[in-house]
Amino acid sequence: MQSSPLPEIPEYWFIFQNDLLLLQPTNDHKLPTNLSLSPLQPHLRRQHKLGLFNQINCYCAEITPEIALPNEIKPTPLRKAFELLGTSWYVAAAKASAVINWDKNHQFCGRCGNVTLHKSGTFERVCNACGLSLYPRISPSMIVLIQKDDNILMSRSPRFPPGAYGLIAGFVEVGESIEDAVHREVKEEVGIEIKNLRYFGSQSWPFPDSLMIGFFADYASGELTIDHHEIEAADWYRYDHLPGRPSSNISIAQKLIDHFVLAQNKKR
Repeated sequence: MQSSPLPEIPEYWFIFQNDLLLLQPTNDHKLPTNLSLSPLQPHLRRQHKLGLFNQINCYCAEITPEIALPNEIKPTPLRKAFELLGTSWYVAAAKASAVINWDKNHQFCGRCGNVTLHKSGTFERVCNACGLSLYPRISPSMIVLIQKDDNILMSRSPRFPPGAYGLIAGFVEVGESIEDAVHREVKEEVGIEIKNLRYFGSQSWPFPDSLMIGFFADYASGELTIDHHEIEAADWYRYDHLPGRPSSNISIAQKLIDHFVLAQNKKR
C-alpha cells in the first residue's frame, strides 16, 4: 500500500519589492508562505534564511519592480507593515529588512572595488581580492524621555507625519559612549542639561539601520533653546495633555511614553 505524501511544512517569507514588504492580508499572520508563492518563486533574488521565529522557519528575498504580483499579495510600506504584523513578528520583519539592504548595498568591496561573494550559511559577504568581510550594519543610537515634575519634553521633527510628536533621539558618534551621546544630543537639540540617566531598554529599528537604546532622565537646568536644523518644535507637556504621539505604536518611543504615563496615573 502506497503511503500518502507528507504535508508540506509552511515557511513564512518576507519579500520586498521597491522597499515595500509584500503581505497577504487574507492570512491571519499576513505573511506569504512557500505554499502561496509559486507564481513568484522563479523571480526571488537575495534569498536568505532568517531563522526560526514563533516556531516557524522564516526567509527573506527581493523581487524586481517589473514583476507583476498576484492579486492576493499587497505591497506595504514597512512602517505600516510593522503595525499590521504586530509585535510577535516585528523582530523577524526588522531583521529581514536589514539583511536585504545589507546584501543589496554590499555587492562591491568598499576597500578595493571588486565584486563580493556571499558566504553560504552566513550573513557575510567577502571580497576575494582583498579579503574584506562585510556584515549587516548596525548603528547605535539613543532616545531619551526627559521628565520635569509630571511633564515630559516632546518634540517634532520636520520629517514626522502631521500630528506626530516624539522624544529627543540621535546617533552615537565615533569615540563617545552612549551616555555621552544622550547628554550631547539633548544639549545640541534643546539646550538643556539632564541628570539621573536610567536605562530603559533597546529596540532594533531599521530606519535606516539603528539599534535604539532608550533612557529616562530628569531635567537639571537650562532654558529650552531649539536647534531648528533638527527639530521644528519642542516643549514641556503634562503627561495627561500630550500634543501627539510617535508615528509608530510599536516604537520604543511609544513604549517610553506609555511607561511614564502609566507610572504617573498610578500615583494619582
